[in-house]
Amino acid sequence: MGDSLPSPISHLPYPSMFIELTEILRCPQPHEEGYLICGPVTMDGRDVVRGGLMCAACRAEYPILDRIAWFAPPDESSAGGLPPSELTAEAAATFLDLQGPGGYLLTVGSAGRLAPALVKLVPGVALAAVNPPNGVTPALALSVLRSPHALPVKRHTVRGAIVGSGAAGGAWLEAAAGTVLSGLRIIVESEAAQPPGVVALVRGAGVLVGERRSI
Repeated sequence: MGDSLPSPISHLPYPSMFIELTEILRCPQPHEEGYLICGPVTMDGRDVVRGGLMCAACRAEYPILDRIAWFAPPDESSAGGLPPSELTAEAAATFLDLQGPGGYLLTVGSAGRLAPALVKLVPGVALAAVNPPNGVTPALALSVLRSPHALPVKRHTVRGAIVGSGAAGGAWLEAAAGTVLSGLRIIVESEAAQPPGVVALVRGAGVLVGERRSI
């Protein structure tokens, strides 16, 4: 079959990617939220090593290569941005105050550096890291997504979010805040951040901790 991803992927079977993860993903193209279909080529248990995602609405296709979903060609995705704050994984876990297992915790940009440690600190909660630093790789309960142009996660689907300094404003911050379920928390590595629909609980030491409210 070669090394290239088959295209289109619509001829492939769709048992599941990691069903839970696929359910919270959306196409980053500017249209109404829909669902993505996963076409695995190589799997390791329920983990897709190689395959593709297809948007049911616009038919855009995105490859999964070495367990990473790419919502743009690999050479277009960057982990750049402003320097991170001094936020630690332990502090983030305390601020988020997640009770019980289940669901997803989202990290965006440089905040993804905390994801490997958070897997151990919030047992039973899976991590989805969007554009983390290059040293962060997929692992058990940690998925990596590369999407330099827009956040590929649906609204009101995650139990918490941590947003790195490089994504702490504009459309990225608005989108990240929108992914959090009502009553749960978001951490932003900028104490001046004003995420819409979020009530500030703590500001200081370079971070904002807020609670998502229904709007």
